[in-house]
Amino acid sequence: MKKIIVILATALLVLNRIEAEEKQQPQPISITFSSVVANKYLNTGTGGVLSEDPASQTDLLLTHKTGAYLDLWTSRSLKGKWNEGGLGDEFDIGLGWNGTVRGLSLHMGTTYFDEPRLFTFGAGDILYSHIRVGKDWKHLSLTAGYENYTTMPDSGFQGGNLFSLTASKSVPSWKDRTSISASLAGVYDTGTLGSDKGFFLRGNVGLNLNISKRLTMNVVSANYFIRRASDVMISSGFTFSF
Repeated sequence: MKKIIVILATALLVLNRIEAEEKQQPQPISITFSSVVANKYLNTGTGGVLSEDPASQTDLLLTHKTGAYLDLWTSRSLKGKWNEGGLGDEFDIGLGWNGTVRGLSLHMGTTYFDEPRLFTFGAGDILYSHIRVGKDWKHLSLTAGYENYTTMPDSGFQGGNLFSLTASKSVPSWKDRTSISASLAGVYDTGTLGSDKGFFLRGNVGLNLNISKRLTMNVVSANYFIRRASDVMISSGFTFSF
């Protein structure tokens, strides 16, 4: 009888240990969903105005434990009918990889910009590719980046390239419940999508509130561009991780 009790107790301990280890193991795929409302829609690379009207912008990011990801992003103009031909309406499909190589962060990927008439693949669309290599230091992070815009037939734009060096910093506070982030980049533009050729500055300032481990409120964020025609896009929303 004692042997049976010992065997049962041992089995229960082993099962509990296995269950605990399974709970600690990361899921093979993580899902992040975010949605914001912006006062206008500016191209995140050049700062070019795509729409002066407010827009709702939503992102669904699926990341495999290897670092490979699938990104689905959409913009919906809050003025006018859906998909009536304005650049405020857009649907993007992105594939890429995030990881670390020899102590450096590496982010590379390709995204298909379906615009302005959605689901008319090829006509008027843009293929966007990028690679970013970064290093975290004590007081800030430095990232070197390259972006390429290749236009599809009848797009009405010309392609181009952006070369950038970005300094960024995030400062947590209130026991990590809030954080303030800021970035500043020097960018050389070859004349992408009708923009002026030459150097300009771009960056971001944002305030986030961590409501829980999964839910973050993006209280306010400002993407700014300082060039011959300077502009800023202000947005607010939330991010939820599954």
